[in-house]
Amino acid sequence: MAGNMRENNGRRYLPTSPTCFACGERNPAGLRLRFYVEDGMVKTTFRVHPDHCGYPKAAHGGIVAAALDECMAWAATRAFGLMCVTAEITVRYLQRTPADRELTICAEVVRAHRRLVSTKAVIVDVEGTVFARAEARFLPLSVEETLRIDDAMIYRGDEERIFDRLRRRDASARDKAV
Repeated sequence: MAGNMRENNGRRYLPTSPTCFACGERNPAGLRLRFYVEDGMVKTTFRVHPDHCGYPKAAHGGIVAAALDECMAWAATRAFGLMCVTAEITVRYLQRTPADRELTICAEVVRAHRRLVSTKAVIVDVEGTVFARAEARFLPLSVEETLRIDDAMIYRGDEERIFDRLRRRDASARDKAV
């Protein structure tokens, strides 16, 4: 995998989507988060935009949940090797999430079963203050759906190509069927 991407300060970036609310580069209303893998976890570092505040300088709770959900979804996707969708999410808001500082979300897989991945995530600032925690469970999409979504993803050359092995396996299976 390392041959397919450049190392950026120990970070292995994940692809983005053009329109996704969380990571969509071309979504003017979106969060435009850039996810990366570091120390075995999926992470993103960001600042809450004023348009995403519930009241001045405080992130809206739905924005906090969306950011946590997307980070955990990428952790689940890497664990399964297939795109995943949220089956269940629980968010614990410990204190208001500020919009006036850099924040980091860290997500990791807690348990991976055959058809379900359990994850957890946290939002912290540079001092280590925890603003919210989340737990979620994810279901994998089919190979066909995953590859269709991957076809629309944006890769600049430095991103982790999560689905290349899946794509090769799918092509090999089609060749054998012919």
